[in-house]
Amino acid sequence: MASRNRAQPRPFLPSSSPFKRHALALAFAPLGALVAPALLVAPATAFAQPAASRDYRIAAGPLEDALNHFGRASGILLSFSTETTEGLRSAGLQGSHSVRSGLDGLLAGTGVEALAQPNGSYVLRRRPAAQATAATRGAEAATSARTLAEVRVEARRAADGTTEGSGSYTSRVTSIASKTDQSFREIPQSVSVVPREQLDDWQISDIRSALDAAPGITTTRLNFEASYFYSRGFQIDSVQIDGGAPLNVASYTYNANQDMAFYDRVEVMRGASGLLGGVGDPGGIVNLARKKPLAEPHLTVEQSVGRWNNYRTMIDATGPLAAEGRVRGRAVLSYVDRDYSIDIKSTRAPALYGVVEADLTPDTLLTAGASHGRIKTTGVGGGDVPRYSDGSDIGLPRNTSYTQPWAKGDRKNTEYFAQLEHSFANRWKLKLNLTHTKSDYEGGTAFGYGALDAATGTGVYWYGGGHYSYANTQDVADLSLAGTFSLLGRTHEFLVGADRQKVKSFWNVGYSPDATGVVDIDPYRPGSWTPAAAGPDSRRYNPWGQEQYGGYGVLRLHPTDRLHVILGARVAKYRFDQIYESLNPVSGAWALSSGSQFKEPTKTTPYGGVIYDLNGQWSAYASYSAILKPQALRKAGPPPGNSLAPIEGKSYEAGLKGELADGRLNATLSVFNVERTGTAVIDTRYPSDSELWAGSCCYLPQGKVTSRGFDVELGGEVARGWQVAAGYTFARTKDKEVGAAYSSITPKHLFKVSTAYTLPGELSRWKVGGSAHIQSSHYVKDTLYDADYNALGTYDFTQGGYTVLNAMVQYRIDPRWTLALNVNNLGDKVYYQTVGYASGGNFYGTPREWLLTLRGTF
Repeated sequence: MASRNRAQPRPFLPSSSPFKRHALALAFAPLGALVAPALLVAPATAFAQPAASRDYRIAAGPLEDALNHFGRASGILLSFSTETTEGLRSAGLQGSHSVRSGLDGLLAGTGVEALAQPNGSYVLRRRPAAQATAATRGAEAATSARTLAEVRVEARRAADGTTEGSGSYTSRVTSIASKTDQSFREIPQSVSVVPREQLDDWQISDIRSALDAAPGITTTRLNFEASYFYSRGFQIDSVQIDGGAPLNVASYTYNANQDMAFYDRVEVMRGASGLLGGVGDPGGIVNLARKKPLAEPHLTVEQSVGRWNNYRTMIDATGPLAAEGRVRGRAVLSYVDRDYSIDIKSTRAPALYGVVEADLTPDTLLTAGASHGRIKTTGVGGGDVPRYSDGSDIGLPRNTSYTQPWAKGDRKNTEYFAQLEHSFANRWKLKLNLTHTKSDYEGGTAFGYGALDAATGTGVYWYGGGHYSYANTQDVADLSLAGTFSLLGRTHEFLVGADRQKVKSFWNVGYSPDATGVVDIDPYRPGSWTPAAAGPDSRRYNPWGQEQYGGYGVLRLHPTDRLHVILGARVAKYRFDQIYESLNPVSGAWALSSGSQFKEPTKTTPYGGVIYDLNGQWSAYASYSAILKPQALRKAGPPPGNSLAPIEGKSYEAGLKGELADGRLNATLSVFNVERTGTAVIDTRYPSDSELWAGSCCYLPQGKVTSRGFDVELGGEVARGWQVAAGYTFARTKDKEVGAAYSSITPKHLFKVSTAYTLPGELSRWKVGGSAHIQSSHYVKDTLYDADYNALGTYDFTQGGYTVLNAMVQYRIDPRWTLALNVNNLGDKVYYQTVGYASGGNFYGTPREWLLTLRGTF
C-alpha cells in the first residue's frame, strides 16, 4: 500500500450532522468499539508518518521470486513485466530496511530500477544505458523527482490481482481460471473483473449489484432477498472465494448476500467451469477476492445517506500488528439501516470481517479470518406483483408490496477461513484454502399469490402466515501445487490439486391454518391481514445437501515464444441426498413424501485450449470444456422414480484478447457455442407429480439445448484519467426438443457500461461518471389453470427492451476527505427487472434513487 503523510484521525461527522442519530448511535459506536482493538495495536503516531524499517529475510534466487516475497512482506504493489526480470537473479535481502532501501538492495547489480508512483506503488524497469555514470544517475534522479506524477505503469503483469488503490477499472491478473495468477491474455475463456475502484465509485455494497455491473451477467430475483445469476442462458451455480473450492449458491437455502466491503474485487469467468469449479452448467463461475491486510496503517471511514431512509456506515482499518510487520491485520465493519422503494419492507444489517496475515518464514504465508453478519428484515415475502389472468400487466404502482409488518426474518451468516501458501526455492508454490460457512434463518412471511380476474377483481389471495426455519453449512477445501519445469529447452507450467465440497442443510415449514388462499386481496389497497398463529412444522427437508470431491491437473506448454497449449482434466465423484417428509394432521405422524439419493460414479471432465500471441499486445485463442450437471430432483418413471443421469455436453469458445496502453486496458472479443444433452423433459406416459423443492416425476433425458453468441468487452484506462468497463453480449439459446428458446430470462442483446473521468488540471478535485444497462426484451411462458386444475391457456409475459442510466459525481475536499453523489435510474424508468408468472414473481426495477457518501482515508 502507498506510504503517505497521515494526520491524527478526526471525528467523522460533526455533532450537528443532519444524518439520523440512530444510524450513528447503533452503527458507529458499538461497531467502532469492535474495530478499536485493531487500531490500538499501533501507536497513534503511526498515522502521521510512514512505517518504520522492517526486518527481511529473503534468500538469494530468481529476481521475480525475491520481488514477490518483498511485495508480500512490505504490503506494497510492484508492477513489472516478465521480460523485465527474466533470467535475472537477486542476492536477496537480510536485515532491517525501509521500502526504498529494501528495493534498492534486492535490485542491486541487476540493472533494474524501481520508480515510485503517486499512489504509493512501484514500477520496475530496466535501467537505461545512459545511467551508467554517477553524474548521469544523479541527473536522471532529479528529473524523475520533478516528473514523478507523469510516470506510467508499463508492466504486463503485477505481482497479484489486487485492485485496491490501483484506481483502475480492470485487473492485471486473475486466478479464477487457473488457481495461479495469470494475465487475461493467458486464459482461453472470457473473464471479467469488477475491481475495487468500480465498486467504490458506484457504491456497490452487495454481490447482486456487483454482478449487475459485470458484463454478460443477468440477475433475477428468486424473492426480494435472494437472486439467481445467469450467463449465456444458463444459471451460475458456484461461487469461489479467493480461488478455493466452490460454494454452491443455486440451492440448499444458501443466500449469496455477502457485503462487498469485505472484498477487493469480483471476478467472473463465463463458460463451462467444471475443471476447477466442480459440477455445474456452462454459465460460468464467480470468484470473490477478499481484502487482505496491508503492511502500513490505513483507515477508511464512510457514511452514506440516501433515498428511502437508506443509511450505511463502514469502517476499514488495517496495518501491522506484531513481529516488526511480519504479522498484519485488518478489520472491516459495516452497518445498514434502510427502507426500500416498496411499502413496509426494511432491513438492519450489521456485519464484521477480520483477517490476520503472518509471514511464518520468508517463504510461508498464513492467513486466517472470519466474518459474521446478521440481517433482520421486516416485510418478508413482499416485493413481487401478480398479473391479470389473461397475462396482461395490471399496472400496479411500483411501491406495491403484499406483505405485513409482522412478517419478520432473522438471518445469521458466519464464515471462517484459513489459507496457507509456501513458495519453494525451485519456483513451485503450495496452496491450501479452507472455508467453513453457516447460514441460519428463522422467521415468518406474508405474500400475495394468484392471477387477477379483470371482470370480478378477485383471484389474488393472502398466503404465508407460517413459520420457516432453515440452516445451511458448507465446508470446502482446496489443495494445489503449481510451478514450472524445463522440457526440450523451454520452460513450461504445471498445476495439480484436489478439492472437496460438502453441503448440509435443512428446511422446516409450519403453516398457519389461514394460509390457504381464502382471504381476498384488493390489489390496489391490500390492507392488513392477521392470520392465526402458525401451527407445528408440517414439512421438513432433512437431510438436504450434496458432496463432491476430486482431483485436477493443468499443463501449460509453451512450444514457442508465441504458441501456448493448455491441457487439463478433472476426475471427480458426486453425491446428492434429500429426504422430504410431511406431517399427517390427523395421526400426527411424519410420512416420507420423497426421497432422492443419487451417486455419480467417477467421471473425467477434460479441458483444452490454445493461445497464439499475434504480437506484444494481441492474442488469438480457442478452448474446449466439458459439461457435467447432475439433476437429482428430476425422476425417471415409473413412479416414484429414480434420479436422471446428469446433463452432459461441451462448450467451445474462440476469440481475440488484447492488453493495450501498456497493460492498462484489456479487450476481449469471443464467440461461443454450447451444446448439452440429457435435459429433463416431461414423460407423458405417467401422471405429473411435482413436489415443491423435492423430487418430481416423471421425466425423460431427451432434451438437447444449444447456446450460441459472442461477447465484446473493454476494461481499463482508455485515456489519461478516464476509466471504462463496458461489455456487449449477444446470446441465442434454443431447446431442440420444442424448437423454441431455451432461456428467455437471458436477453438476446445485453450491453453494460460504467465510466468515470477525473477532470484535468485545476479541476482534478472532481470526478464524474455515468453507467448504463441496455437490454432487449425478455419473457417467460406460463400456463393458467382453473379451480379444477384444467389448463386454460399459455401466455408469454414480456418485458420490452429498456435502458437504465446512472450518474456519479465526486468532489475531493482535501487529500483525506471525498464527497460523492450517486443517482441510479436517472430517467426514473418503469420496467420489470424480473418477469415471473401470472400469479406473482414479477419484480419492478428500482425507481430513481440517490445516495450521498462522505469518505475519509487516513
